Amino acid sequence: MKRRGISSLVHSLWICAIWIDPAISFGTINEPEVVGQHCEHERITRAAFACQPDVTISDGRCFEELSLHQLAGRSGPDGHVGWGTNGAVGAPDLLDPVPEGPEAHCDNADFLDTEAHGIEAAYPRTRQEATAQLQVCTNHLRLRFLEGVDAADKLVDQHARIIAPEVDISGSDCRFSFPDLQMHWFSRGKCSAIEGFGRALHGIQDFYAHSNWADDAQPPYSLSNPPGLKLDKSPLFLDLRAENNITDQVPHDLSTGCFGGIMTDGPEGKAGHPLEPGSLDCTGRVTHHTLNKDNGVIDYITGETSEAGPNTPRSDIPGNFERAVSAAIRDSRRQWRYFREQIRRTYGKERGNIIICALIRDNPTQDCYGRRIAILRDVLKNTSRIAEMQIPVQSWLLQEIDGVAHDEGPGEGLTEQNSTKSRGSSGELEKEDDDHRSDLVKKLQPLHIGLDVGTAFKALRDNPTVFPTNKTAIIALTRTRNLHLDEQIAHVWHAGDEGIRVHLGLLPPPHSPSDTIDSDDEEVAMSKAKEEDLITGVLRTGGTYSILHNEDAVPSFLDHVVSRGLTQYDNARDTATLLPPGISISDYVTPESEPRRFSFDASELNNAIIAVSPITPKLSLHVCVRHVRRNAVVKELDIGLDGNATFRAELGIGDVPRTDAWFELEVAHVEGSGLVGSGLFEVSIETENVESYHSSKSSKQEAETVSDEDCPMHNEL
Repeated sequence: MKRRGISSLVHSLWICAIWIDPAISFGTINEPEVVGQHCEHERITRAAFACQPDVTISDGRCFEELSLHQLAGRSGPDGHVGWGTNGAVGAPDLLDPVPEGPEAHCDNADFLDTEAHGIEAAYPRTRQEATAQLQVCTNHLRLRFLEGVDAADKLVDQHARIIAPEVDISGSDCRFSFPDLQMHWFSRGKCSAIEGFGRALHGIQDFYAHSNWADDAQPPYSLSNPPGLKLDKSPLFLDLRAENNITDQVPHDLSTGCFGGIMTDGPEGKAGHPLEPGSLDCTGRVTHHTLNKDNGVIDYITGETSEAGPNTPRSDIPGNFERAVSAAIRDSRRQWRYFREQIRRTYGKERGNIIICALIRDNPTQDCYGRRIAILRDVLKNTSRIAEMQIPVQSWLLQEIDGVAHDEGPGEGLTEQNSTKSRGSSGELEKEDDDHRSDLVKKLQPLHIGLDVGTAFKALRDNPTVFPTNKTAIIALTRTRNLHLDEQIAHVWHAGDEGIRVHLGLLPPPHSPSDTIDSDDEEVAMSKAKEEDLITGVLRTGGTYSILHNEDAVPSFLDHVVSRGLTQYDNARDTATLLPPGISISDYVTPESEPRRFSFDASELNNAIIAVSPITPKLSLHVCVRHVRRNAVVKELDIGLDGNATFRAELGIGDVPRTDAWFELEVAHVEGSGLVGSGLFEVSIETENVESYHSSKSSKQEAETVSDEDCPMHNEL
């Protein structure tokens, strides 16, 4: 965390500039004895994003070692200044030509309600003025965030193939310099994308060090002891995807410190020093020195804190430094999720997933390619296929589902800059033979037998050195609702144990004689309990269990599969999943898990009709719907006692310039009397023609519409 001229969790490189020859590359400061700094920004960033020792491959939430170095930096030995590197999170402290100003560190948004707290002198700043400065900080961080998203476009071509020179960091670390005129034209795309995100991250972390958001404080309150909010949640107004005015989201007593300058910052506000350019008059104001929790020892693996300070009186209150660090780590992870979701929103799920892979992995030109997929179906043909593809592409998968084999040879798509070697190939799925492990082909059983997940599972495990199981998946489409599908539950669980994702799509059962399933089979359709076991097994693999409303919904099903992540390699479970029309998606919640998140749009032509309902009896759910750009919670609702909820989302006036509105649905556990907090639920979306809706809308229906002014949810409980 950083103050204007002095770093907050990484010490200021203004001081570096005094102590070190400017020609030498600047690094983080690790000087606990004299300066009192311990590379705090780096340690927070590592605690937030380092892969755990037992995680060999990132799932999207953590950065592999060399990529993490670019984001977090690498500190030098204790007592040395200018050794190591600052990383993107430390870039706002670089001389470029000067460190970034207070807007990059959320300084100078100070306020104290002297009248409410019985302080005689009136505070020289109003709540509105303090909030306006906080808006400046928020807007600046949003800008840096979007600069990173914009730079990410350079990492892959229009076919989602990685451009090798733009992601290669094996020979040299990134050099960060993001002045307005450069616009990341001369940097590697990976470096520029990480820099934009890292600069935004710096301010996010600083907010907790420089404000009273997580602080505890006891009265009597004064300029040297302002109140603390002691909040343990992340601020709504720091959603960097948003574009809103934050005034209504800022707590009345929120304050950051006034930073007058290096020569004047102290427990008492003073006029700026005439020899320090840009110094500020903090007379009679809460100072940066008073509120900052910049210094202290942080474990870079666990994030645990010790030895707070020195020279940070707010950290003398037990727990304040720890709370600030914990909040900074938590919000850093939230912002990375937002960054991934913004990338997928901007570039589409296919390009977006590969961009994210290229950002977090050290060798993306090799690691981000290669998937092995078992395509199972009893819908169109009696045979199934194994497909080998380079990157998950919905159109490619749709062709495989339709029975169109891909047999492109090596070299397709190969350029000097592009490392894609092949779009993929496919062949019949082979059933295991007693004499030959996998070389002899047997057809799948007739249609009425259903799917054979076990054979697909064995085929995907055959060569884990070429295709590790976390880069494999099973996609199954079936009409079966009988005991033969029930028999696949054990195979699905085994697939999950091996890291193989299973995506199961159930089409409407056949009704015509040409699609017959024995009546006996229909009579022994899966019981509710066994169906829930199957759903749980599929979700446990990280895949999706979807009911298709009709055959035309197959493309929507595959759209959802690619968005959720075809394999364990392709998308972290915390990321919002695209919610396409035409399918009902099952998911689960527990008291310990993060909310399940879904992303959907309303457009100028179509409203969105969303339905959420529990599957598990007496499941209690908390449903929250957000308009992302307006950063507004349009409705929160608790569902219980086998209830359900539906609502309509439509374009608001503020969305008109873009012609669409971006919504996010969160479904989480909630406590409830007589209710359970763990279980399965179902969510679906359908579109509604705007013109037809408005022509028939009654006054009652107007009250059910999600709009700019009034955003209730229609309940059917």
